[in-house]
Amino acid sequence: MLEDMVASVLEGQPDIQVIRGPAGSAGPIEAAVAAGAPVVIVARRDPADLAAIDPHLANATTASVIALSPDGSSACLHSFKVARECLDDVSAQHILRAIAAARPARRS
Repeated sequence: MLEDMVASVLEGQPDIQVIRGPAGSAGPIEAAVAAGAPVVIVARRDPADLAAIDPHLANATTASVIALSPDGSSACLHSFKVARECLDDVSAQHILRAIAAARPARRS
């Protein structure tokens, strides 16, 4: 029922495509990447618990990766940091505002 309500609000919005259904064993991030979605909405008993949403994603936030080129000429440090904003108001207007804020800026 909650999924139906949220989907009905979002489906009428420009630039939003609603893809419904369970993410399966891949998890919400892999499902989002496969669908080309910059934002995923899930329902969980404790929405602040990242590990309940995706344990692999929660674990990724505790480590950084240094990737070296085979010849040692370059390297990159990749760090994954959680930015959480709890929404006190879960009205359609605030959910749409949160989605807009979470989307990466379009590149020209």
